[in-house]
Amino acid sequence: MRPEKLRRVKKILLYKLNHIQFKIGRSDFQQEVHHDNPADVMDKASREFDQYMELMIKGRERFLIKELQEAIMRIDQGIFGVCEVCEGRISERRLLALPTSRLCMVCLEKRKDPQAA
Repeated sequence: MRPEKLRRVKKILLYKLNHIQFKIGRSDFQQEVHHDNPADVMDKASREFDQYMELMIKGRERFLIKELQEAIMRIDQGIFGVCEVCEGRISERRLLALPTSRLCMVCLEKRKDPQAA
């Protein structure tokens, strides 16, 4: 990938990373402010379900933060776009569509279908 495209990808990754971190921080602040105890059993069940869903979303966001940070690190180390399995090149189209990609399409398909190996 050409250096100017690589810089553009890094800028997008940093923007996404900052956006998610800000969103998590804002959500944590709102959670702290919102801690009344509902008396109705249905309200309490609804609140617990909402809290469970919030934890699931935060878990996914934390995973995405890690993926974004690692993609940025690969750019900085000069190994962005190198497949972690075969060390071949990951296609530019794939990287532009999914910049956190770690595997080329061949290795990804092998991982999905172990019989193909």
